[in-house]
Amino acid sequence: MKAKGGKAYAAYLDAKCLPTRESETGEHCYTPEAIEGMQRAILDALRADGPIPDEIRDHLAFAFEEICAGIESDLLTPIKRGGGRERPIAKHMQAAAIRYLRWVADGRIEDRRPTLTVAEAYGVTDRTVRGWNEAWRALPTPGLAEEFGADAVARFMRATGGQYRRFIPKPAKGPKRW
Repeated sequence: MKAKGGKAYAAYLDAKCLPTRESETGEHCYTPEAIEGMQRAILDALRADGPIPDEIRDHLAFAFEEICAGIESDLLTPIKRGGGRERPIAKHMQAAAIRYLRWVADGRIEDRRPTLTVAEAYGVTDRTVRGWNEAWRALPTPGLAEEFGADAVARFMRATGGQYRRFIPKPAKGPKRW
């Protein structure tokens, strides 16, 4: 197993061993901190190269058995996290936009108004695109094999923008009512 998978398993065990709390029925339950730690560790293990540790696989299988039986599973409980309401897939879709913007900046793609091009493709404002660019500033350019070339990067950005428009819900417009 690669080190990344080993680190994920260690993080999973650390979270699983955190103190539990007692539920209303008297059962011992994982705390939100433990659940979040296990969820993040399992996600890291799933993304790592190599096999999934047996204990993680068994825990996931048991959690899905509970869900299939109509019983809530602690492990699959959504945890409210800070950092916005955006779905994780949105970040992956934004990667195509960032790649396009950086290829324009590098001179590999010619576009006089790249921010507007991306905004139109994704159905967002140019301000939103500038915000994405700022958020990605310290991160490396999302990969795409160099042999695909500028045309493929531009086509992929437009196709991903279409998916973004279809699948990522837009926040409600209008005044907030408290």
